Amino acid sequence: VTAQDEAGRLWDSVWMTRFAIIRAKPGVDRLPVALYVRNDNHRPRLVKLIATCGPLDIDDPAPAITVMMPDED
Repeated sequence: VTAQDEAGRLWDSVWMTRFAIIRAKPGVDRLPVALYVRNDNHRPRLVKLIATCGPLDIDDPAPAITVMMPDED
């Protein structure tokens, strides 16, 4: 796709997640993130994601942000 690469797509996802975090109310741990993505040389489509914040894993309580599709857990 013209003007698309993995680094740019990752940057867009992280940047929009940052704005969702800034707009979030205190105590919210699940945030909607939306961005437009082009998978072909036609019109971009809106992609909705969810960002969650919680422990890295059961053995490591350090906080981690996970970005996923809305139907994933």
